[in-house]
Amino acid sequence: MDVLRLVPAYYDSNVYVVNGTVLIDAGMTPDFVMSGLEKLADVSKIELVILTHAHFDHFGAVEAILQKSGAKLGIYETDAPALKSDLLSCSLNFGFRTFPLEPDVLYQEGDKIRIGKGEDGCDEFLEVIFTPGHTSGCMCLYEKNSKSLFSGDTVFSEGGIGRSDFKNSAPEKMSESIQKLAKLDVQCLYPGHGNPTLKNANRSIEKSLKMSLMMNP
Repeated sequence: MDVLRLVPAYYDSNVYVVNGTVLIDAGMTPDFVMSGLEKLADVSKIELVILTHAHFDHFGAVEAILQKSGAKLGIYETDAPALKSDLLSCSLNFGFRTFPLEPDVLYQEGDKIRIGKGEDGCDEFLEVIFTPGHTSGCMCLYEKNSKSLFSGDTVFSEGGIGRSDFKNSAPEKMSESIQKLAKLDVQCLYPGHGNPTLKNANRSIEKSLKMSLMMNP
């Protein structure tokens, strides 16, 4: 699996290009995102944009990407309504208003998303893992062959965890969600913000779990 990371501007989420055709999260500032993305990849080849959750810093630039690429948009089913809400998307926190946005695909726990072929010629898939906490519809994406986890704002490198004090957060579910992740074999962690962990990421997730249990017993 080939992963390229774009860090557009200070408050934007990380934007990941996977195998040249799949985008995970879209950042917030269209000018910065499109400028960086066009240097990193062929935008016309992007077929799918997956949002780990519906906060504006992760989807504010998605409209520009979809117009340029013609890609489809996917999100976990219970977070989709927040795409149209200034309150639930936290767009006002960043000084923006949200805009009409209809996802093409609504994901559920356990869904497998095909992302192309690996070096061995076999199909590669991202497995959807439902991880409510930061929002009520957060999800993470796991690729088992490379032992890679795209964690959105559920967990970050070095034991960080996402905030769970937003209007649509589910703090009572955060620790349970991270426990799911701790059971996976994760070598590489690609979080929604901050640097990835590219070796023995399970240690980082274990630290995140301890942090969460302290904050959300």
